Amino acid sequence: MPRWAVVVIFVVAGLAVIAGLYFAFRPASETTAPPATTAGTTEQTATTEETTTQETTTEAERATLRITVRGGEPVGGIQHLTVRKGQEVRVRVEADVADEVHVHGYDLMQDVAPGEEARIEFEATIVGRFEIELEDRGVPIAELEVRP
Repeated sequence: MPRWAVVVIFVVAGLAVIAGLYFAFRPASETTAPPATTAGTTEQTATTEETTTQETTTEAERATLRITVRGGEPVGGIQHLTVRKGQEVRVRVEADVADEVHVHGYDLMQDVAPGEEARIEFEATIVGRFEIELEDRGVPIAELEVRP
């Protein structure tokens, strides 16, 4: 194969990787509407059989993410919560396994065990997308997006 053909192949492959990374890590579109809010608390709840989402916001601007883990996996899949910068965030994890819940980016951790709910509360001061995982297992259980 001629040398120029090899160079072309590498350039095309490099561009494909760059395009893939752009789409994987691009910021949320400005045209995407934020979640609808009313009075109450923003709450996303995963039950043992299905996922139920209830979204509202109080005057204190609190958002609660409830995650149930069964067999080391989040029930209903990876949960998603979108909040605005400055909102108070509450993460509640109930699990049938012992592990540590880790909110990446904020570097917050709390032990969870059967019968012992992990509770993490903080103000969303950093804009971006942050994984929440069972640290020891390396299992993502939620994604937190903080918008400006």
